[in-house]
Amino acid sequence: MKPPKVFKRPGSPFYWYRLFSGGRETWHSTEQKTKEAAEAIATDARKAQKGEGQVEQYFNMLVARLAALPAVEQAEIRQRFARRLMMRSGATVSTTDAWQAWLDSPQKGNPGERTRKGYSAIWHRFKMWADKKQLRGLHEISPSHADEYAADLWRDKVAPATFNAHVGFLRAMFSTLQDRAGILDDPFAKIKAMEKHTRGRLNFTVDELATICRKAKGSFRYMIAIGLYTGARLSDVINLRWQDIRDDRIEIVPQKTSRRGKRVVLPIHPTLAALLSERRAQVTGDYVFPDEREAHAKDTSAIAKRFRDFLQACGITTTEAKTEKTQRQHAAVIKGFHSLRHSFVSMCAMNNVPQVAIQDLVGHGSPAMTALYSHANFDQKLDAIAGLPDTFAPTPAKNKRDDRAAVMRNQ
Repeated sequence: MKPPKVFKRPGSPFYWYRLFSGGRETWHSTEQKTKEAAEAIATDARKAQKGEGQVEQYFNMLVARLAALPAVEQAEIRQRFARRLMMRSGATVSTTDAWQAWLDSPQKGNPGERTRKGYSAIWHRFKMWADKKQLRGLHEISPSHADEYAADLWRDKVAPATFNAHVGFLRAMFSTLQDRAGILDDPFAKIKAMEKHTRGRLNFTVDELATICRKAKGSFRYMIAIGLYTGARLSDVINLRWQDIRDDRIEIVPQKTSRRGKRVVLPIHPTLAALLSERRAQVTGDYVFPDEREAHAKDTSAIAKRFRDFLQACGITTTEAKTEKTQRQHAAVIKGFHSLRHSFVSMCAMNNVPQVAIQDLVGHGSPAMTALYSHANFDQKLDAIAGLPDTFAPTPAKNKRDDRAAVMRNQ
C-alpha cells in the first residue's frame, strides 16, 4: 500500500508530504490547508526530486512557497536567490573593476577633475569595507549591506554633508552600472540623507578686514587684495598669470566652472592696481604667486591652512566647534580665504551695486541662477568695483564712486 500523498500532523493546520532520499525520509510542510492544493505541491516536489518537472514548474513552486512566508523574510530570500542567479550570469562587475566601469560609462555625465577625485576617495573607502565583508561583485551588495555601510560611515563621525556626499555618489554609481552589473535594485536607493547642522563661510566684519589688511605681509598682502576687490576664489588667485591682467581688468576662466569655459571680467580697483604694480616688481615668470602655486600643486589645502593660521594670529576665530548635532570629526571652518569673496559681495550690496553686476562679477557657476539675471556690461562692473572702500589705506578715502570710476576709465 502506497503512503498517502499528503497527511496532517498533530498541532499543524497545514498538510505535509514525505520525500525519500538516500534511504532517509524527510517531512515537509506544504503551507496549504486544503488537500487538493497540498497534493499538487507534493506531486511537484516529488517530480523535482526525480528531475521530471519543467523549469517553469520549479519556479512556480518557489514563488508559491515564498508567498507563504512573512513579508520581511520574503524580501531577504528573494534578494539572496536573485544574487545567486546573477552570479551564474554574464552580467556582473567586480568591485575591483567597478571604478573603471563607472569612468567608462557615458551615463555618469562629465564631472570635473576635482569632483572625480572626490568620488574616487568615496569609492576607495567603500571598496575597502566591501573587501572586508568578502563582497566581490556589485550584484552581491544588498540593501542590508548598504544599511550596514551607512552605519559604519556614520560611526566614523563624518559631517552630515560628507555622509550625504558618500551615499549620494554610491547611489548614483550603482544606478549607472545597474544593467551592466546585473543589479536588480540600487541598494543605496532607500538610504536617507542626514539633516545638515552646519554653517557656510562667513564674511569678515569691517574691523576684521581692517586688521587683516594692516597685518598682511608678503604674498598674503597681494592675495588678500585680489580676493577682497574681485571676489576671486583662492584657487583662481593662486593660479593667476600676469597675462590675465590688463590695464584696467583681470580676465580669467574660474577653475570651479572651467568646463563651461566662461571667462569672467573683473575691473581693477585703484588700490588693487597699486598693489599689483608692487607685486610685479617682486617676482619673475608667468605667475603672480609662483611659490604658492607650487605649494598648492603638492597639497591643495596648504595655502588655505596657512591663511587660517594667519587669521588666528590676527585674533579671528576661524572654526566652529563640533557638537553632537554636527557629528564632525573636526571643527568646521567658518572663516577663511573664501570669506573675502563673501565680504566682496557684502561690500557691493552695501554700496547699492545692482544685483546683475554682482552676479556677473562673482561668475556664478549655476546656469539656473545665471538665467535669472541679464548680462552686466563692463561699465556697470567698473562702477561696482570703484565704489568699494580702500580697506588697505590707514584712513579710508572718501572719494565718491563716480570719481573713482572716472579715474579708472582714464587710466
